Amino acid sequence: MDQIESARMRVEEAIGLPAVLDAAYDAFEQMLSAITVQQDRGGEAFAAFVMSGTAAANGRDALAAAPSLPPVSSGDLASMAADSSSDLPMEDAAAGLASLSQLLSRRLTDASDHTADTDDRVACVHAARHAADVCSLLGGTPEP
Repeated sequence: MDQIESARMRVEEAIGLPAVLDAAYDAFEQMLSAITVQQDRGGEAFAAFVMSGTAAANGRDALAAAPSLPPVSSGDLASMAADSSSDLPMEDAAAGLASLSQLLSRRLTDASDHTADTDDRVACVHAARHAADVCSLLGGTPEP
């Protein structure tokens, strides 16, 4: 299983605000890793991947401000990054990243609707917006 599919499963299975925030933070990290691989290849989608990388980094940074985000464990990220799907064709990478970002946007929007903490809500709303941007940039259809 590649890093994006693994991140997707974690986001889908997360229950409760801290788990959703943690899975989403890691998903943004995995997206950044996969986006970097695609950027390094250049090609016709270079600009879309560069702009997606910025949006993914902004989404990750927005979540870093959430008070309910558990401490980040760099060990899990390092092991997942080692399984990078560097041989994935650009179209498949874009589709997988767009799909993951669409899921992130949906889960973070839902989390923002169900938290009482204003700072958590703001972090979720901002991160969801950046995830929707990644989806749009990579050819996906962001959910309303």
